[in-house]
Amino acid sequence: MPITPFHFGPGALIKVALPGKFSWTIFALANVLIDLEPITLFLLTGDPAHPWLHTLPGALLVAAIAVLLGRRPCELALGWWNRQLSAGWQTQWLAVAPQITKSVAWVSALVGTLSHLALDSIMHLDVHALWPFVKGNALQGSISIEYLHLLCVGAAVVALVGWLFSRAIASR
Repeated sequence: MPITPFHFGPGALIKVALPGKFSWTIFALANVLIDLEPITLFLLTGDPAHPWLHTLPGALLVAAIAVLLGRRPCELALGWWNRQLSAGWQTQWLAVAPQITKSVAWVSALVGTLSHLALDSIMHLDVHALWPFVKGNALQGSISIEYLHLLCVGAAVVALVGWLFSRAIASR
């Protein structure tokens, strides 16, 4: 994936499907954290390689960091978001629950990093997601990059439609 935004669509779809059991904020944080590796390597070397954080041990470490260091800042950001909303339609449509339980944070971070590995494995040859158990990358090229992007954007569109539908029903 070219940086992280394409990863957000599938996470948004999961959030709409499981609103109280999934934190899109933690999911997004985990995705951003895991992509700090290729971004940093690109800035330092010109090569956006995926050597370690895009492996199973690296993804588990990133998930732990997202939960242990990111949960409270994510809750604070969600609380801040709610305080910026005007009373009326904004709070009715846009307010979010700022609390993220530990179990929801862990599920969301693990889904974030593991789905990131899966999606990046399809796109990048140098992702060895199952290292140290399996060498290589059997998923690379299993579907076209265009179709992969279309699936991620499609997930975001379905999530938006589902969210609008759920909010419309809740407001009645």
